[in-house]
This record gives sequence, structure tokens and C-alpha cells, in this order.
Amino acid sequence: MKKNLRKALPLLALFPALLILSNCAGYQLGSVKPAAYKEVNRIFIPTFENQTLEPRASAVVTNAVIKRLQADGTFAVSTKESADAVLVGKIKRIERRQLRAARTNTLKTTELNVYIVVEWSLQDPVTGEKIDYAASRNIDDTNRDSSTSLRNRPGRVIGRTIQFVDPNFQLSERNAIPVAAEDAANILVSQLTEGW
Repeated sequence: MKKNLRKALPLLALFPALLILSNCAGYQLGSVKPAAYKEVNRIFIPTFENQTLEPRASAVVTNAVIKRLQADGTFAVSTKESADAVLVGKIKRIERRQLRAARTNTLKTTELNVYIVVEWSLQDPVTGEKIDYAASRNIDDTNRDSSTSLRNRPGRVIGRTIQFVDPNFQLSERNAIPVAAEDAANILVSQLTEGW
């Protein structure tokens, strides 16, 4: 009997620790997608509309969103015929702001912040009606659409990166835009799958 008690004692000591750790930081098993999207399992993603002068931005941003959504796994990417929803996106603008100037000449830029502003919505594939997450959470975003504001909000994401300005400006810009697109895709998929 004492021998069995000695073997069971370490297991009994671990029981309270396991009980405490089972409630760790609000993690839960199962789906974490917003309630407004509970019926959505498959999403069709057409090429995002490009409202900027950057010629290849729509393909870069759309591909970044598809890759990030596939890596996340909350929703499956599918064809329009089998989709539960359509992810419609618009690239509103690509903006560059000076981050750092040369030490001897403040008018000469050495680093730029590059921003890609993308607005998105999830729509019903049959009716085209918007599946509105913001309305389901009572989020008021009426006064948030300032043309100078670079803040994320439901349905709008801003991808950011730093571009070093070198003699071959086109090459450095070509390298910066996909990085900003990936950042925007990460935020977009986070809003879509987790609601924030």
C-alpha cells in the first residue's frame, strides 16, 4: 500500500498545476473566427481592384492575401461556385513619407516609409450583399475615414515597410511594395479570422 502511495504522490502533486495551466490565458479549442462569419468556411478571392498608379499592385496584394489565408487555415480558398463568401478588396493608395534625410542635406531622402492602404469586405457570392462584421460588433467607423489617417480599422488595413533610397530607386521600390503588401495581408487576415 505504501509503495502505491509513493508512486501516486508525484501525480497528485502535478494535478493542481495541470488544473491551473488548463485555463491558460484564455486559449480555447476550436474556431476563433468572428460570429458574423460563423457560416463561412470557403472564400473566393478575385483580384483586388487597383485604384493607384502602381501597375502590379493588385497582383502582389491579392497573392499575399491568398498565401496568408492559406497559411492561417481558418478559411479555405475556393472557386466562386463553391464559396460561402467573396473577399472583395480595393487598393486605395500607396503612400511614401520621408523617414530619414541625409545628414548634410535635409531635402535628400535616404529612407522612406511606404504604406499600402487596402479596403476589404466579405460579400455573399449569390446576392453580393456585404457580410458586415463591424455592424455585428456595433463598431462605429463613420468619422474614421480621413484621407491623411493611416490607422487600421475593420475593413481597412495599412501595410507598412521601410524603403532605403539608393541610386536605383525603381529597384528599391520594387522590393519594398511586396513587403508592405505582405504586412497588409497579415493584418487583413487577422481581421478576417480573429476580428481584430
